[in-house]
Amino acid sequence: MRSVTNVQIQQPAYFIPTITRSVTPKRPLSFAGPRAVTTSRPVVVTDISMIDPEGVMTSSESQGWQNLRALEMHYSKSEWTMPANENLCIIVQLGSPVDVSARLGDETYQQRLSPGDIIIVPAGRQLDWSQPENVESHALHLYLHPNFLRETAESIDFNPSQILIAPQFGIQDEHLHHITLSLFEEMKEASVIGRIYADSLAKVLAMQLIRRYSYLKELHNRGGMAPRKLRRAIDFINENLDQEQTVALAAVAHAVQMSYFHFSRSFKQSTGVSPNVYMTEQRIDRAKKLLTETELPIAEIALRTGFASQSHFTTTFRKLVWTTPKAFREGL
Repeated sequence: MRSVTNVQIQQPAYFIPTITRSVTPKRPLSFAGPRAVTTSRPVVVTDISMIDPEGVMTSSESQGWQNLRALEMHYSKSEWTMPANENLCIIVQLGSPVDVSARLGDETYQQRLSPGDIIIVPAGRQLDWSQPENVESHALHLYLHPNFLRETAESIDFNPSQILIAPQFGIQDEHLHHITLSLFEEMKEASVIGRIYADSLAKVLAMQLIRRYSYLKELHNRGGMAPRKLRRAIDFINENLDQEQTVALAAVAHAVQMSYFHFSRSFKQSTGVSPNVYMTEQRIDRAKKLLTETELPIAEIALRTGFASQSHFTTTFRKLVWTTPKAFREGL
């Protein structure tokens, strides 16, 4: 007869108690149909270390970070379930590509995760994970407390009671990736300066999540895009921008099977910004990357990121970044 051990750990002061879920020992994952109801003694689960303690390589637990918990993982299990809890989780694939079968909330995925791919697990969503046995999987797990997300939302004039973070699986986001890797590096450096920097990065991370991956509850119920269509629209836009192709809103609307008018209105209701504003922000993010990582002339960067001229690019860049492309590059 199987038994389940009652596990209790002391949580950092900045994490409020999480919900208690019943979990069973290792069992095959089944993504079809409703989950079976099991009876077992409760286990308090706050992060992946409760599910796979042998897989923890590095932790921020001892470094005094105030608003974020980070764990470097080499999964020792091919199958695991993270019960829903009150903390938002970000998973970043660090190692070699791995084929994953997963269920995040009510959505199922069969996908190869490559280095840099990101998963966002909102609070209250369960994650079921399955990968081939004897395949190494290296990942970074980041956990953000809901009170911290609410405070960050208020600081940028969002009503925290009206927004939800949309789940994401296997997305590419250069800005988010850069922030998470910076946190990963800071986790390896135990210092007061590192702690202050990590707390600052945590706020930037929370702002990015709210700006890019939140949608409005009230407006969504009155006509905003369904999370799956919103994710498809964002993926379509980003894929085309990555290939340095011009993105027509009509093409995005067609990709999510919506009329141009309905798509434009619903996108803004769900994200808080129009599709045009979102694409402009994405172009500027790509321009910053090119300014940082290449020596391309600014005029060529302007064309590669979809701007009609260098002057148009400079005007837009100054408006969003508060400096010119030339000054931005010189300040690196």
